[in-house]
Amino acid sequence: MGTVLFLLAIALNNIIGGNMMMVVCIVGLIIITVNLLGGIEAVIWLDVFQGFMLFASGIICFCVLLFSTQGGPAEVFRVAQANGRTGFGPYEIDFTRLTLIVMVINGAFYAIQKYGTDQTVVQRYLTAKTDKAAVRASLMGILLTVPVWMIFMFIGTALFVFYKQQPLPEGLRAEAVFPYFIKTRLPVGVVGLIISAMISAAVCSLSADLNSLAAVGMEDYYKKIRKNREDKHYLSASRWIVVFSGVLTILIGMLYVNAGSEGVLGIVFTLYAIFSGGIVGVFLLGLFSSRANRQGITIAILVCVVFTACAFLTSTKIGLGENKKLLLDLGVYNFSHDKLMLGVYSHLVVIVVGYLASLFYPKPVIDKNLLYSGWLANRRTQAAVESR
Repeated sequence: MGTVLFLLAIALNNIIGGNMMMVVCIVGLIIITVNLLGGIEAVIWLDVFQGFMLFASGIICFCVLLFSTQGGPAEVFRVAQANGRTGFGPYEIDFTRLTLIVMVINGAFYAIQKYGTDQTVVQRYLTAKTDKAAVRASLMGILLTVPVWMIFMFIGTALFVFYKQQPLPEGLRAEAVFPYFIKTRLPVGVVGLIISAMISAAVCSLSADLNSLAAVGMEDYYKKIRKNREDKHYLSASRWIVVFSGVLTILIGMLYVNAGSEGVLGIVFTLYAIFSGGIVGVFLLGLFSSRANRQGITIAILVCVVFTACAFLTSTKIGLGENKKLLLDLGVYNFSHDKLMLGVYSHLVVIVVGYLASLFYPKPVIDKNLLYSGWLANRRTQAAVESR
């Protein structure tokens, strides 16, 4: 969440200038206030508004880029193709570098994690009136990611061609090129629309996260520590969780501003890669296996943490130039595949180890309706009754 605030501050700083610390503080306080006043309803309506804003601003930027380039759309395609910017390759089956197959496999596991285990998405399912409505909403969300991602990938390609023809300021970082284009090439009103879209996207994303933290903190921790309290007490406590989490997010955003985009971000992403691995494995075992149990899953998680830590350490170099050395060198046992595959292997480790380790412990008593097989049987029974 602190990362989102930091990236928003970078974008706004490159477009309109100003103090990055002030941006982090103001947007952070807005997000805390929105959550305290609106709860999940505010989060959902912000999602709707932000979605339209994001889509509209992307289309506007793409169209302006296409027709601002000398030679128009045809020239954009020609130059992009000549420079290898029109494909999704490399296409060979090679897990040691960033190929299409690596991105597809990693994306599939990420999608399962996002739509199956992420509280920010799951809490939206729970607001739907029926199961069918929740399914329709999730399918719509998944399908809309395709045109949205395509638009912004096309924007990146068009930016590459545009600045082949135009000079860029020296020392401009890659992440600052798009904000620089917005600042220098778009009309004032359009710039305002895009700034609004960026701010609304940040507010929407962080509002959902804050709401999730409050829900998980309350249900999984606070209620187990302080039992049998009135709902009013729990509501007040959840608001304090929102405030605490929001203030902590602002402080982390400020830390990024002082530290720059290097260093702190690398540490955070490293910890995320190590400790978030295997979530999909836990979810799939719980969904499809009646034999998996708590003890087996606990062993699998520990093995997964060790595996991802070793894989990261044996594939990451530090130092400058020729003096770069691996953090941990295990020779032939070093992790040689692309780091995105860590997000795949970690889940597979949990599935295999979790199931095998569970065989050494008693079989758990599970409500069959919590398993995919039970859900499928109920659906077939319901369909048979309706057909009669």
